[in-house]
Amino acid sequence: MTDTTSTRTEDFTAVLNLPISPADVAALFTSAAGVGRWWAPTEGDGAVGGTLITRFGKHGANAMRVLAADPDRVVWEAIAPDGAAPTGHTHEWLGTTMEFDIAPAGGGTELRFRHAGLTPRLGCWDACVDAWTHFMASIQTLAETGTGTPFGT
Repeated sequence: MTDTTSTRTEDFTAVLNLPISPADVAALFTSAAGVGRWWAPTEGDGAVGGTLITRFGKHGANAMRVLAADPDRVVWEAIAPDGAAPTGHTHEWLGTTMEFDIAPAGGGTELRFRHAGLTPRLGCWDACVDAWTHFMASIQTLAETGTGTPFGT
């Protein structure tokens, strides 16, 4: 089940209850292959200090510096993609963080997502909320069926 909750003054957040182990959930955020299964084609290093670059075809690329890559918490900071055309919202995302908190829950995992700094004050708010809602559903579908709905599928 996906619960996306945001108000007009807060960061975008979502809570997912996933029927897979915390280790399997963490793997979705700590490697390029894992990110590519739910978001978009991704390359790079998902370890702390590494950079992940996710490409959205003609729309450009997002780059994230990995600040934390623990079994229970993954944090990325949005940075300018080096050597790739940025997406149209990159300038608004710079310095924001994407936080994935992972905890055992029942027979599966609770994932709490927060895009800190992505607030209604940004011009991309509506489009970004729509996109994050889609990609949170992609994570849910991936956990339930083994196949997500990343960009380009």
